[in-house]
Amino acid sequence: MNSNTSIILPSSKSISNRLLILQKTSGIPLIINNLSSAEDTKLLSDLLNRIEKTFFLNCENCGTAYRFLTAYSACLPGKWILDGSGRMRNRPIKPLVDTLESAGADIFYLGESGFPPLQINGKKLTASHWKIDAQQSSQYVSAVAMILPLIGQNSEIEFSSDGNSLQYIDMTIKLMQQLGLHIGRTDNKIMYIEKKKNDVPVSFFVEYDWTSAAVWYAFAALSPQKIFNLNGLKHSDLQADSIIAQWGELFGVQTLYTENGVQLINAEQRKNKEIIQLDCRNNPDLVPYLASICVGLRQKAVLENVQNLSIKESNRIEALMQELGKIACLKYENNALIINPNREKFPSVIHFSSHGDHRIAMSLQALSACIQNVQIDDTECVKKSYPEFEFDLE
Repeated sequence: MNSNTSIILPSSKSISNRLLILQKTSGIPLIINNLSSAEDTKLLSDLLNRIEKTFFLNCENCGTAYRFLTAYSACLPGKWILDGSGRMRNRPIKPLVDTLESAGADIFYLGESGFPPLQINGKKLTASHWKIDAQQSSQYVSAVAMILPLIGQNSEIEFSSDGNSLQYIDMTIKLMQQLGLHIGRTDNKIMYIEKKKNDVPVSFFVEYDWTSAAVWYAFAALSPQKIFNLNGLKHSDLQADSIIAQWGELFGVQTLYTENGVQLINAEQRKNKEIIQLDCRNNPDLVPYLASICVGLRQKAVLENVQNLSIKESNRIEALMQELGKIACLKYENNALIINPNREKFPSVIHFSSHGDHRIAMSLQALSACIQNVQIDDTECVKKSYPEFEFDLE
């Protein structure tokens, strides 16, 4: 008999963080409903509220806040120091700084060149053509796109990218379009046309988060005959990680859209494939969950285009190889994570490290569906994106 579990996911952190910036830059009265409760979103909201009252902004280990605030503060009058955690000081910011400096921004490195902390002397920017190297992060492009309404002139952004996380750039553009801003993308060029802003307030309801849903897809894949109801979750044209509904079928998880949300069912009807190959260039946050599913199901897999995982909250490539390597064989070659299962019986007790990374912690916790006693250190880090995860887990 199937057991049935109901869960209310957090709202989308990615959408929430963009809307918080656009609330400041768009020139349109924006009312945000169902804002994410993630610590990252609370941090960004707090920093935006304090930016006119303080010179020191500590972005901790929130890369989104750091990138978005770098662009935003560069075009405001004032002086700031942007800093973060020790890990943040190892996360590159040079491509965005180079772009802003070419537009006339005054930005100085206070430590190692190319990395936080930064001193930013904000001022009015007037550039109409922007060139951005977006190989490392699509957020460099989003950060610039969202300040264009503040600059207030027709503008073009040209970015170089191999397609990694392109759908997150499209998320930014679609949100701006929904607010009534005139912006669009063709290939690697974004065109912004400055027009009179609408002064009628716009109310926006933030969707529930498909990336957070991925952990329950992992549990469903590893938990035959269990049903998970993800209340409030809807089909999304904004969130790239909604592809987990399609990929979940590879692991036997059926997705049913209901009036109340999404229902996940594992009816043990998985089609066995010798090897599963997935291109993860647009879905890097799904990689830890996919890796845990493959290890738990003893499924050979190649997860391609995962190179940018090395500059996330942890080096996720190394973290996954180290932790999942305790019960499987993982290697990294040609920008791909290669998973070969261990045919031996899983231990009854295993200890993992979260590496202080919310995605690593949650993806490893999914293995508790097939390992009796999973112990993970520093699970507080899950609050970065999913504050209620441990409650929902119980």
